[in-house]
Amino acid sequence: MMGFKESNHMSSPASEDLESQTLLLVEEHVRRLLVRLDFEQATVRCHRLTEEVSSDTSSYPTIEINIEAGDTGKLLIGSQGSHLQALQHIIRTLLRRQLSQPARIVVDVNGYRVKREQVLLSLAEDSARRAQSSGRNIVLRPMEAAERRTIHTALATHQEVSTESMGDEPNRRVVVRPVLI
Repeated sequence: MMGFKESNHMSSPASEDLESQTLLLVEEHVRRLLVRLDFEQATVRCHRLTEEVSSDTSSYPTIEINIEAGDTGKLLIGSQGSHLQALQHIIRTLLRRQLSQPARIVVDVNGYRVKREQVLLSLAEDSARRAQSSGRNIVLRPMEAAERRTIHTALATHQEVSTESMGDEPNRRVVVRPVLI
C-alpha cells in the first residue's frame, strides 16, 4: 500500500493524490473485512484528520474510518462499545502491515464514538457539580483509557475539582475530587 506524506509542508497535488489513493485502499481493506464478517451492506468512508505528535516528536497522520451499518451496526458496536474496540484492534493490526508509515487509526460505527463522547462530557460536568456541591469524591465506573482521557481533559480547566485514575485494568476508573479551598 502507498504511504503518507512525511512532512507538514503544504501538500502538492501529487501528495494529495497519493493520500487519496491510500485512503481508498484503506477503505477497500475494511470493506473486504466487513464482507467476511457478513456485513456486506455496510458502507465505509475514510478521511485523514490533523497531524498528531507522538512521544518521539515525529508526526503521523490519523485516519478516521467511518462505517455506516444501519441496524446491524449494533452488532459491530457491542455492549458499551466492546465489539467496536475489538474491530478497531483488528483493523489496526491489518493496516499496520499495509501502511508504509505509522498512523493512528480510529474506527467509528454509526457515529457511536461522537455520541459516546457527548455522554462522557455530560458525565464529567455532572460529576464535577456533584463533587463540588457534596464535598465528596465521585468515583466513576471502570472505563477504557480513551474514555478516561476524555473525562480528564473535560475537567482539566475546572479549578473546583481534580481528577485521577485509579485501579488496574480492566477496572481502572476516574475519581473526581473536590478541591478544598
